[in-house]
Amino acid sequence: MRINNVNLTPTMRCNLKCKLCGVLVPQYDYRPQMDEQEFNETLNALFNVVDHVKRLQITGGEPLMHPNLHIILDDCFKYSYKFDELWLFSNCSIPFRDNVLSVLKKHKEKVMVHCSDYGKNMDVSQTNNKLLVEAEVPFKYLKYYGENQYFDGWVDNGDFIAHHRSVEENEAIFSSCTHVNRGGSWYIRHGQMHWCGRSIRGTELNKIPLDKKDYLDLFDTTTSADEKKKLLEELMKVRTITACDYCNGYYGTNDISKRYPAGEQI
Repeated sequence: MRINNVNLTPTMRCNLKCKLCGVLVPQYDYRPQMDEQEFNETLNALFNVVDHVKRLQITGGEPLMHPNLHIILDDCFKYSYKFDELWLFSNCSIPFRDNVLSVLKKHKEKVMVHCSDYGKNMDVSQTNNKLLVEAEVPFKYLKYYGENQYFDGWVDNGDFIAHHRSVEENEAIFSSCTHVNRGGSWYIRHGQMHWCGRSIRGTELNKIPLDKKDYLDLFDTTTSADEKKKLLEELMKVRTITACDYCNGYYGTNDISKRYPAGEQI
């Protein structure tokens, strides 16, 4: 069982409140945060079912807001034989702590930091980039402010409103989604493994109906690892999920008329 992308979210806390936040942080009244025990239980449950992950991605919220991010990152590398790269996604407007930089430097052969600069605290962002260069930690800088924004800005996935499309229409949205075309951008929280962030966030917020056919319960103690593998194989063959009917269907489109300035604050 090999998967391209798996996203783990140690914290939903963020120092920004972006209008079109792709992971819906502003929608949360309370922003949940994993402790190290839950994070390790999630890693163990994942790799008990999945043999190999191309990219293990640490997302948010803003991961740099987790007080023990350095421990969480280091814990990931207990499973370094199970993944090719660890990607850390950050808006980089919060200073890197020394202990986080130390872990990134320690594992720099398998690390990639994504610095999405929304033009907030630009001095901090520039300092962070400089620190990554000095530590020889690979990173990608994405400019998301002013003119010539990366990929022409963001997509508006819409509010959580059921469109009541036909099955065929939702299958078309599913098949054209960038998440799907890269083998799924799998998100895990509370042991639930979903195809995309919109599915897991929407159900967590009770804005999308939670349907058992849309996710795998990694924490289910009544199901063996082999059975979970079979369930995941079946989940990977679906042609649409409930969240598709609650999405505008613009994710992955090259139509720049449906792009908006990134990082606009509410």
